[in-house]
Amino acid sequence: MLLVDAIAAHAPPDCRDHLRLALAKCLVGPVGNLHFGPEVGVGPAKPDAPVVSVWLETVLGMADDLRMLADRADVPAIVHHADAREAALRLAPQSVDAVITSPPYPNEKDYTRTTRLESVLLGFFRDKAQLRALKRTMLRSNTRGVYKEDGDDRWVREHPEIQAIAAQIEARRIELGKTSGFERLYARVTKLYFGGMMRHLESLRPVLRPGARLAYVVGDQASYLRVMIRTGALLASIAERLGYEVEGIDLFRTRLATATKEQLREEVVRLRWPGNR
Repeated sequence: MLLVDAIAAHAPPDCRDHLRLALAKCLVGPVGNLHFGPEVGVGPAKPDAPVVSVWLETVLGMADDLRMLADRADVPAIVHHADAREAALRLAPQSVDAVITSPPYPNEKDYTRTTRLESVLLGFFRDKAQLRALKRTMLRSNTRGVYKEDGDDRWVREHPEIQAIAAQIEARRIELGKTSGFERLYARVTKLYFGGMMRHLESLRPVLRPGARLAYVVGDQASYLRVMIRTGALLASIAERLGYEVEGIDLFRTRLATATKEQLREEVVRLRWPGNR
């Protein structure tokens, strides 16, 4: 906290954010006592940590990276702080040649919790009201981010595979006698997730140039009462309904499911936009 105050009081204005960013990186690594397994948690308190030296090493590393990329300083970039489900509101028609991203997966990982410490340190939110406001702008991928007025599930009402998976999750919940508020939302958040992804792909269609390529890194999930969700295959099916061409679903890697000890597939769904037909 002394270092936070020192940066605020003495750092040159054009360097202040970079210095705070370096500290945020150090906090979730060698300085802090967070652990990830797979959800974020707090480990035993450290009696001491080399805060200043680790932070300074990170700052110098950032400076080295900037020097290495100095010849590319004039490459233009635009960042939109916006909802990816409303891309057409921010991007010009037929202005995009390629999209590559890794959206959230339908599971119980609250991404705002995973990055909570850095978010507070960097001033992205200061109280629960600001946190909730941030969550409302995010794709619904976990039960802690579901709100009564959410309506993205309407987009997949006519998608039989997604409806069948949601029904299977709800049937498993009833069979197991699971009655908590979060467990009651498992089926709904599954439909909200894929409905939100459909909204995203729909909003992209006007801004994509004919022949544009898209790549989505997504993973299979079994977080909801061990019902398998083949995220890549379902996303490809949604894309086809919207007029995209599915060029392939490539295995990126496998990862161990903590509940079932199975190897889950992480895949790259490759799409092509042929243009309006």
